[in-house]
This record gives sequence, C-alpha cells and structure tokens, in this order.
Amino acid sequence: MYLPTGYKKEKYSMKKLPLFIVMMLIFSLLLCSAAFADTITALAIEVNPEHLEKTASYARILGCNQENSTLTVELIAQEVFSGEDVLSLKPGDSIYTGGREVTIESMAYDDDWCSTVFINDGELMLFQDRSGNYTMMADEDDYVWNAVAQIQCPVRPSLLFLDSVDHETGEPLSLPVVRTADELMEELRAAGPAEAYTVGLATNNVYVIFDGEGNLAAIHRYYVPWQ
Repeated sequence: MYLPTGYKKEKYSMKKLPLFIVMMLIFSLLLCSAAFADTITALAIEVNPEHLEKTASYARILGCNQENSTLTVELIAQEVFSGEDVLSLKPGDSIYTGGREVTIESMAYDDDWCSTVFINDGELMLFQDRSGNYTMMADEDDYVWNAVAQIQCPVRPSLLFLDSVDHETGEPLSLPVVRTADELMEELRAAGPAEAYTVGLATNNVYVIFDGEGNLAAIHRYYVPWQ
C-alpha cells in the first residue's frame, strides 16, 4: 500500500505530543501557582508627621538639646495587619514584616478563635486585637515597631511629663506622677534618655501628644513588661 510522503514524520510527532502536553500543563500550573500567591503588608500608619495637630503617637525620646531646649522624638507605630488578610494566608504566600519578605511554609492557631497565629513554627507570631486585626510580635513580650519619622520638638514651659512607672521599683502606678518640662529636662541632662528615671524613654514605652497647633504638649511613659 502506498504511504503518503511524510507519514512516518507525522506518526513520530504524534507519539511525542502527549509528553509535550504534560510539560506544558506542568509549566502552566507553576505559573498559575506563582500568579495566585499573595504577599500581604501591614496596614497604613495613621500618623502623618507633617500634620501632628491634635494627634497622639507612640514614640521614643532619643535625645535632648539643652542649648535650644528641644527633644529628639522618634515617632513609631506597631506593625498591624488586616485580619482578613492574615486569615486568608496559605502556604506559598508571603508576608512582608520587619523589612523582609517571609514565605509562608506553615500556619498554626492557638485555639478555635484564632487569637494568635504562628507562622513557620513560631518564626513569626501575630496577636489578634479587639478590632479583629493582627499585630506582629517581636517576641512574647514586645511588638514589631516601625519608625515613622524623627522630629525635633521644642520644649515649651507648658509641656507635661506623665510618668506611670515607679522609678524605684519599676512597677506600674495607678495614677501617673506629673512632672514639669523643667523637671524632665533636668533628668535628661543628668541621666540621658536611655536611663531617665531608671527605665529610660526609648524602650517602646512612651506615647506623645500634640496640641491643636502641632506642638509637643505631653509625654506619657507607661509600664511595659519588657523593661
């Protein structure tokens, strides 16, 4: 029987076709997997250093200038993630935290309420707040903090320092001790921000309040378990 020219070539190609399809399917699945992998990031920080009027922010007091009577204040914010984003994470996704991207290999929850999420066998830990969002923890005691801005704040005579930590025992006070701007500057002159009132003012234990004109009006040091 006469065979058309090219028959053997066509038959050979047909044998190779299934392998080609399999390879294409595998490649497509890999592409789809990469395309559907998500990377979540923290929620936007609400504090705008350009407009501090009538705002409050967590802060670190990094230094003081006695000559021009100013404080170096670093505004900081906890790293908070959307609850919906966190609970939608799956292996292969990633989370951007602490300046790095971490690929999710495993996730575990402390209970049925998912109040604490452990990623990669505890490499990362997220704690759920009352709003349903999740705050990233640096360890079991402290949070992951991001620096927002470093600013120079004039120390006005009306500035108040509210101290809720007993400087002798390090224990929390039910009501803060109220100190004046002069008393605070004198302490900073004598001990420095890292040692002021023995605990210091730069260990993620301070929040600051700005008045209606954006001037530093109050500094509040509160008790933290890691001090």
